[in-house]
Amino acid sequence: MKYVFPYQKIPKYRNIGQKWREKPLMPITLRHNGQTVSYLALVDSGADFNIFHADLAEILGIDLSLIKSKVPFGGIKQDKTQCVGYLTCIDLGIGQDFFDNTLVAFSSDISDKGYGVIGQFGFFNYFKVSFDRSVYTFEIEKK
Repeated sequence: MKYVFPYQKIPKYRNIGQKWREKPLMPITLRHNGQTVSYLALVDSGADFNIFHADLAEILGIDLSLIKSKVPFGGIKQDKTQCVGYLTCIDLGIGQDFFDNTLVAFSSDISDKGYGVIGQFGFFNYFKVSFDRSVYTFEIEKK
């Protein structure tokens, strides 16, 4: 299984002299107990794990108050306060392919107006990822 994705153009958010910024965003599907939700995720080799907004857990029928496994993380908020994610396993879909029991964190500490983050544990450990910024594409291939 191999996929090639174009970088997505998003409007600039800081005054850096560009109208657009290209980001390696990938459409994914989250699935749990028969419920699915489509979502954009930033492919981020610097992220330790997959992080999605807590509202998606509710859509998937996951009650975060019942999850005992929490993980602290940072690097998301501008005020540099520590964030908390609730760890659980869901199915992660890329295209028509689903990967069962993928570890993810749901957190209300990330923006509900942005996108999720795909990171090292739960994604990069299963896929070879190649970025080619010169042509604004990235490729993922199952290991």
